[in-house]
Amino acid sequence: MNNQEYWNEVNAIADIIACESMQECDNDREAAEELINDSRLHETIDGHQWVIYYSYNLDVIKHSDNADYYADNFGAESLASSLESGLDTLHCHIAFWALYADVQELISDKLDQYEVAA
Repeated sequence: MNNQEYWNEVNAIADIIACESMQECDNDREAAEELINDSRLHETIDGHQWVIYYSYNLDVIKHSDNADYYADNFGAESLASSLESGLDTLHCHIAFWALYADVQELISDKLDQYEVAA
């Protein structure tokens, strides 16, 4: 994957999450934000192939603007705990939180677009 492919996918994920959440919540922005923050964002990222398959993890980390999110928010103990399960597990956790944070940063703008369109 290259940088453009990464950011195109991040943009697409954010768009899908915002669109589906607004539809499910009858264009109620607060309810959509609650749904996204409660479960939708986490479940979407958790099921994404770039997180599931180790072969993508390092590319996610390389292209993300939030590669340090996991370390910054969960600390050295969490990193060490992940590393105890192996380097692949550590990379998977870092990639998950990097992708999560990149998508999360776009959600508000996407919700704005769907709120205006409604």
